[in-house]
Amino acid sequence: MVFAHANGYPPGSYRRFIDCLLPHCRVTGYRHRPLWSDRGPGRRLSWSHFADDLIHTLEAGENGPVWMMGHSLGGAVSTIAAARAPQLFRGLILIDPVFVTTRRALGVRLLPRSRVRKMPMVRAALRRPEHFRDQQEAFDFHRAKRPYADITDEVLWDYIRAGTVPAPEGGVKLAFPREWEAGIYASIPWIWPSVRRVTLPTLGLCAMRNSVLSDTARRRWAALQPHAELHVCPGGHLLPMEQPESTAGFVIDFLQRQGA
Repeated sequence: MVFAHANGYPPGSYRRFIDCLLPHCRVTGYRHRPLWSDRGPGRRLSWSHFADDLIHTLEAGENGPVWMMGHSLGGAVSTIAAARAPQLFRGLILIDPVFVTTRRALGVRLLPRSRVRKMPMVRAALRRPEHFRDQQEAFDFHRAKRPYADITDEVLWDYIRAGTVPAPEGGVKLAFPREWEAGIYASIPWIWPSVRRVTLPTLGLCAMRNSVLSDTARRRWAALQPHAELHVCPGGHLLPMEQPESTAGFVIDFLQRQGA
């Protein structure tokens, strides 16, 4: 299995979740472009580039078709890639993927750049502190924030260790640059043509709270992929970090029933 992470959360952030899967399958973490590119997101960021990166990585592998699991950004990118190159995939496991309504996706695309930068999630990402004295200060900062309220200290430390790197000027900085994080929020794709084309075995896990999937989007997903198995799971958008054991349980059960 290959796992693609969410916007801003390197693969190591999911250590506890992945550990729950390891007795049942081998999992390889996949790193999106912001974690290895020397360039910024540019003015016209497209998630299509992330899908191209994933396809190229899988084509270079030697293990044949893979089970692809993605969270949030990773789920959407996995879907775009699977629609383009289905021969590279055995199936998809999508955890609260960024499938937004056509109206919302087109609305973001049509907004002037000056207004896009004022969108709440974009503005919050750009204002986010990027440097800390040390990892303890980074932990303390994030521990006090509402999105991490339902994440244990153990899992939050996994995120801090994976999500910070030494800064040239001393201390640590975010491994996932905030300009990339904001650029991703500001370039949400129109996903539905890709969803329609995917006929692979698919498990969808939707968060019960703070999901990026509206009820309208979830119904459309079910209509376009009637073969997909969709579940609403206790927890918020950071489902695999908030509920690592139960989320892994859904994945393991699905894989076993698929004969994987």
